[in-house]
Amino acid sequence: MNETDMLTHILEIFWIEKLRFTQYTINKIAKIPDSEYEFSSADRPKSIAWAVEQMVAFDRNFAFYLPLSLRFGALFSFPPYKELDVEKDVEDIRDKFTPPAFPLHFLDISIDSAKLLNITNVNVSKEKLVKDWRLTLIRIEERLAGLSEKEAFKKRYASLSGIHTLPGAINNSTEFCHFLWNKHAAPFLES
Repeated sequence: MNETDMLTHILEIFWIEKLRFTQYTINKIAKIPDSEYEFSSADRPKSIAWAVEQMVAFDRNFAFYLPLSLRFGALFSFPPYKELDVEKDVEDIRDKFTPPAFPLHFLDISIDSAKLLNITNVNVSKEKLVKDWRLTLIRIEERLAGLSEKEAFKKRYASLSGIHTLPGAINNSTEFCHFLWNKHAAPFLES
């Protein structure tokens, strides 16, 4: 039995990583004063707020395209992909974003459902965005939970970012968010 008891094993691996990174981001922005969160300048044209809003928007797109992809894919008979196909898809995504390793203590974050994303420490100015993000992830999770193991290996995800395996689509979302965080937030948290 897997951790979530609701997602197929192949999807769970990538979904838990997605949830961990989202919780990590929420934990970090909860500690950032609004002045720093919104700050931009000539040397730093994109604020941390901008990066997080882009992350949320990307996941909203994922939530929008997922049911469309599943319905569209039902019209065609795709052969099931193998774990090697998932690995290739994930490698292609990794090479596209070339992210550094996840931050220290990332694996210490224990979460197995979008409903469990902890947003209690987020201040009022960020609360609406974070609540919307959690609701978006809950919608995605509900869609993914409805898939059988066979469907998880057969369905494709199609969007403007390309056609992916479902695990690859989840990983694409995580890697894109990780890329934004590392480029527009992480370098400025140290200072």
